[in-house]
Amino acid sequence: MLPLTKRQHEILDYLSGYIRENGFAPTFREIAAHFSFNSLATVADHIEALTRKGALTKIQNAARALSLQVKTETQGELIPLLGTIAAGEPIEAFATNETIDVPRDMAGPDVFALKVRGDSMVKDGIFNGDYVVIQKIDQPKNGDIVVALLNGEGATLKRFYQKKDHVELRPANSKYAPIKTKKVLVQGKVKGILRKFK
Repeated sequence: MLPLTKRQHEILDYLSGYIRENGFAPTFREIAAHFSFNSLATVADHIEALTRKGALTKIQNAARALSLQVKTETQGELIPLLGTIAAGEPIEAFATNETIDVPRDMAGPDVFALKVRGDSMVKDGIFNGDYVVIQKIDQPKNGDIVVALLNGEGATLKRFYQKKDHVELRPANSKYAPIKTKKVLVQGKVKGILRKFK
């Protein structure tokens, strides 16, 4: 699939959500109303561009002039989206039953994703609302960005450093202080970052 513009992504997301909820595609008039387009021709132009770029397929239908089907083919693989992770103060892990599509080189048998909440890792390029792809590991190396479970409850995303008598979990934002602890369970390290634009 060819790269999409921001507006094309917005329209594709709207179509996907509408079809998921209703089982069929919205009409051109509904699309125009949702995006406040003044003309149905504008909708037609966007649909044509999405079709040309491989994001949509058009299906002729006797009951309607045109029906749309969002393509489900993907260059990636689905992995579990296990919930939210704090990039800030530790929070209780929140589990979901969702999945997320990731590039194949990020997928694997012991890989899962978490949605980031907070801004403690911004200098490492991890922002609030991003998704981090996590590889389960037994022993992290110093400098790894890890998912750390503190005292069996709060989970946080930080850089790992093993000291002589404690572990230091270091943020990438000067607003936050490092967490020093003797009891921590590392659940995995960051393998990749995904960002969805609205």
